[in-house]
Amino acid sequence: MVIGVIWVLLAATLLGFYALPSKYTENYAIENTWAGFWFLAMFLVPILATLGLVDGLFDTYRQVPNNLFIIIFLFSLLWGVGNLLWGISISKIGMALGFSLLIGVSTLVGSILPFFMGGIEKLSSKGGLVILLGIFIIMLGIMANGKAGLLREKNESKNQEFTNETSNNKMRNGIILCIVGGFSAAGFNLAYHVADNLAHIGSISQDQFNNASWIARLAVMLPAFIGSGICILIYFSIQLTKNKTWTHFSNKGSVKNIFLLLIMSIVYCASLIIYGLGAYELGPLGTTVGFAIFQTGCIMVANILGYFTGEWKNAGKQSKNWLIRGLAIMTVGIVVIAYGNALI
Repeated sequence: MVIGVIWVLLAATLLGFYALPSKYTENYAIENTWAGFWFLAMFLVPILATLGLVDGLFDTYRQVPNNLFIIIFLFSLLWGVGNLLWGISISKIGMALGFSLLIGVSTLVGSILPFFMGGIEKLSSKGGLVILLGIFIIMLGIMANGKAGLLREKNESKNQEFTNETSNNKMRNGIILCIVGGFSAAGFNLAYHVADNLAHIGSISQDQFNNASWIARLAVMLPAFIGSGICILIYFSIQLTKNKTWTHFSNKGSVKNIFLLLIMSIVYCASLIIYGLGAYELGPLGTTVGFAIFQTGCIMVANILGYFTGEWKNAGKQSKNWLIRGLAIMTVGIVVIAYGNALI
């Protein structure tokens, strides 16, 4: 269990850092940067890694019922929609509220639903109840984190008033999109749960073809990458065509940009594969316990990184105090969830 928690926290740390190279791309519109990244992260990197490392890949997939592949694909499409709505919603309601809402909803849905997909009998056990308590504590921490973010934005934008009807509608629509995006983003964990716990892709890959557990995670996650990637790239293809920015891919410095995006993609994919390994090590409720820790860890890493890079410099004392409270509460929640998993 301890090894599983360590893997998941490492995955969360990597995911907290993956976007850093995007700050150094040049002569690209935002849609060039993210279209390039998603193509590499959802297709090129996982496909090459899986084909190159996984033995018996197609023989493994042949043993999976078609209806389960369809379910995995549908959940992966939801994941893609969630990724898109995340970017759209924060442009309407701001990073702090948007991040907290989306991650909060995604954590709640993605952690609770796996109980009802093969683990319902564990829900009423002592360990299951402790895990639910830990998830509730984490949600309180996320709410405190959101409070800190709202106070920070208020402190940094004292001269901006959002009182007119247009701004109110923008905020309302942004919150709706964020909540829908949170439900959709949970599709990643649900796709993984179906692929590993119901379709048994990981165990087939390990037991029949002697793949290491981390290599078997590639086989488990590849279908989810494909579905999400299709959804995301359709959107960005429309944006590139609409803004006439396809030609930016040939701008000066494009080779350096693609190299930076490749680094981002490798780190991003590695974080998800390592999460899968951690969830596997955590046992029958790994997708419940692991996802809650993974999402919480991402929030904590992102905020700590932002704090030490000056993002909270002008946030004000009250905002910083709420940030510390939120991080402390989420830490307690992680400990409680880990303890609950040990009781299963």
